[in-house]
Amino acid sequence: MTFNVTWAIGGISLAVRSQGTTELVNDVMFAGCESVGGAVNVPMGKQTIQNIKSGSVKEVPFNFDVRCSGLAANTTVPVKVYFEGSSSGDGLLKLTNQGQTGVASGVGIAVTNDKGIKLPFDIARSIKLDWSRSIADGELYRFAGKAKYVPTTGQMAPGRGDATMNFVLNYN
Repeated sequence: MTFNVTWAIGGISLAVRSQGTTELVNDVMFAGCESVGGAVNVPMGKQTIQNIKSGSVKEVPFNFDVRCSGLAANTTVPVKVYFEGSSSGDGLLKLTNQGQTGVASGVGIAVTNDKGIKLPFDIARSIKLDWSRSIADGELYRFAGKAKYVPTTGQMAPGRGDATMNFVLNYN
């Protein structure tokens, strides 16, 4: 590369000439992360109001995997996750169609990771995914969680107890 600059001020000129080489290196760390598999359905089963009130409802485990591709072999990055859904706060999902005929009332779904941490519904509180293993096309991370029915406010009444939440990957 050759670089020439000439300054002229009044009757005086100054010329600067330089020559050298520049090497540009582009190391791509990784292309991205994506969910492995389809939607995760968590079959909560039928529960009695008495079991929900007493807290004797069994936790239902669930998990999902995330593959990050484009990494050098056996290289991990900090992959985090947070959740979106109808929630009154971290770790508690509101039931879908709450207040409508046929939908349970006074009940929500508590959601935590396998370490008992309430699932965050805000990017600022994203939680780290656990690295699982290296695979042929990248690195595999796993999220493991638990869900269970819990009492909320108001009178409990029987009905459907469905809820939906989405997860958002954060790996910047």
